[in-house]
Amino acid sequence: MLREVCRDVTTEPTLLHLNGEHVQYRTANTTNEARVDVSDARGFWTRGQRAFMDIRIFDPMVACHQRITLEAAHQKNEREKIRNYGDRIRNVDHCSFTPLVFTTSGGMGPKAKCFYSRLADVMAEKKHQPSSHVVAWMRCRLSFSLLRSALLCLRGTRYSDPTTIDLDGLNYQATVVESGILV
Repeated sequence: MLREVCRDVTTEPTLLHLNGEHVQYRTANTTNEARVDVSDARGFWTRGQRAFMDIRIFDPMVACHQRITLEAAHQKNEREKIRNYGDRIRNVDHCSFTPLVFTTSGGMGPKAKCFYSRLADVMAEKKHQPSSHVVAWMRCRLSFSLLRSALLCLRGTRYSDPTTIDLDGLNYQATVVESGILV
């Protein structure tokens, strides 16, 4: 979906090497092969600035999360991602960083909600579709992606070539109405 609204989107881009720069946190990833999950070339958050995103999916029912609220678990996971990559990306790569934290059931952390909201707005504007229908369509896609990931963990791999969906001619409103997704 990000490729629809931004140019030069790449997966697992390598971060710039550290040349004497110091990062704030001891837990920061300082290896020369450090990678994040997604890079958007320019203009997602700020015009002309690259944006990096790193994804974490966690199970809120795990013992380490059961004694804290769901909101606190999201914030804890976001803070860990920011400690690992945020300072390095801001100060060495001079880019923005957004941790995308999800639960296995589709819940989103605060920064992921902001990211998805911005992505939906940009997609709706570009495709001349109602924002509410684009959001419903995106949430449905996210739910199926998480479901596929969970099934893969349970069943193991059954490799098939990845399929891509051509979003150029997609009418989000018709798709949402036809599938019966509530807006």
